[in-house]
Amino acid sequence: MNRQIEPLLGYNINVISHFLKNIYNEKLSEYGLTSAQAKVIYFLAEHGEQTQSALQNRLYIKASSMNGIIETLLKNACITKDSSSEDKRTKVIRLTKKGEELDQTIWSIIKEIEEEITEGFSEEEERVIVSWLKKIQNNLTEDTKDARE
Repeated sequence: MNRQIEPLLGYNINVISHFLKNIYNEKLSEYGLTSAQAKVIYFLAEHGEQTQSALQNRLYIKASSMNGIIETLLKNACITKDSSSEDKRTKVIRLTKKGEELDQTIWSIIKEIEEEITEGFSEEEERVIVSWLKKIQNNLTEDTKDARE
C-alpha cells in the first residue's frame, strides 16, 4: 500500500493554500487586515451592501468566525452594520470610505501576488489551472451540500 502524501492533489492544494494565506496575511498586516477581512472588503466593494448571512455564505465560513471579522472591521471603521429596513433582526453590512480605500490597496496586493504565482505560466495554462480548480471547488461544494441535507 502506497502511503506517500506528496503526490496527492489535496495535499498539494493545501500546501499552496497555506503559503498563499501566509503571503496575503503578511502583506495585508501592513494595513491592519487579515486575508479573511480583506475578502469581506473585496466582496462588499464588488457586490455592494450585503447581509451578514449572505457574506458568511459567500465566504464559506461559520457564523462565529463571521462575527469576529465583522466586529474587527467595525472597530477599524472599515464597515457599517445596520438593521435591515425589512427585518430588524437582519444586519446589513456596508463599506465606509476607509473600506473603499482599503479595497484599492487589497486589489493591488492581489495583482502583485497573482503575478508572483503565475510566473512562467502562459495565459492558456492559467485558464486550464483555474478551470481545474473550479471543478474541484464544485465537487467539494456539492459534497458539502449533500452532507448537510
